[in-house]
Amino acid sequence: MLRPPEAPLAATERAYALSLTEMQAAAARGSHATPRLLHGKASEQFAAAAGPDANGAHLPWGSQELVTLSDDLMLVRSDVRSTDLCGGRDASFEIDTRGWLYLHFRLNGISVDRFPDGAPRTVGGGSFLVGASSRPTAFTRQVLSDVWQVVTIAFRPSDTFQSLPVTDSMLPSELRRFRAGDPDVEFLYASPFTADMRAAAGALLRPVVSGGMRPFYLKAKAVELVCLAVEQVGRPAPQIESPLRLSHRDVRALEEAKRLVDHATVNYSLEQLARRVGINRRKLALGFKILFGETVGEYQRDVRLEFARRMLEDRTASVTYAATVAGYSDVGSFGKAFKAKYGWLPSQSRPAGSRRARAPKSNASPISE
Repeated sequence: MLRPPEAPLAATERAYALSLTEMQAAAARGSHATPRLLHGKASEQFAAAAGPDANGAHLPWGSQELVTLSDDLMLVRSDVRSTDLCGGRDASFEIDTRGWLYLHFRLNGISVDRFPDGAPRTVGGGSFLVGASSRPTAFTRQVLSDVWQVVTIAFRPSDTFQSLPVTDSMLPSELRRFRAGDPDVEFLYASPFTADMRAAAGALLRPVVSGGMRPFYLKAKAVELVCLAVEQVGRPAPQIESPLRLSHRDVRALEEAKRLVDHATVNYSLEQLARRVGINRRKLALGFKILFGETVGEYQRDVRLEFARRMLEDRTASVTYAATVAGYSDVGSFGKAFKAKYGWLPSQSRPAGSRRARAPKSNASPISE
């Protein structure tokens, strides 16, 4: 799955080191976990709350929380939106995972990740990574987006991991060694989310349980995600799409393309949208799917179906007119697409608030080498 190194990541003015062991120690002390500056000018953007009873650090750029669920199980919840994410777009991070199995579930955000023996990967929303390494730098990450919604779970070899009801035959050989107590393994698995992973990660990012039940809820959901990941890594890794290199400027263009679609009254072709935002057609097509989990066409369809749904629930349009607004030439095709997304027919739409829209399906492949 990994290839020999290709061209290096773009030069960065600031580099930070982030250690899972140091994060656990900070959580145990109830103090903030701050990445260690390797070179360049330090940023004041980093802060995180720690401890199982903390509500997280609510910052101008979002929130982050470290939770020690047990001596061998740690959870990090990040929900960040900022034009200065990670202290600026010239920063990179060296991640030290020694002694831990690292599980990274990304709901939103895009980065370039480089592993010691592999080519850089462009990793977008709707992806998960499982990794372990005995190297001081398991991988280097450069964040490209202004949004970072991530759930990270870290495991040590322990009774908790060993008690999971999985047989060794379900695990790759490296994870069998890790489970048996040897943390010095090299392992990497990268894949798109499953629907179950997306639901569990979303519940962890925005837990609905508070008070004394909250730690139990977080641990139960974390263990659920671990089980789903362990089941997935026992299967062959999916094929990776063709190489794609994205710059900060490319990501800004993709975000502008999404904004245009969100406010459009007509469907854009790829050529039209590419010209509007100043990016080539291939980068728009592949990059949009990596960053947002859907193709441009799928996203445009969902935006217009959502607009039609709101019109029907507000009683401001007939089904025929809503179909036209959604870009469908006949009511039958509109009805099929509408039911596939929401679970009921347009004619069954009720006033706003009486139904909850179902999340759109996605077959995204958000990881590109």
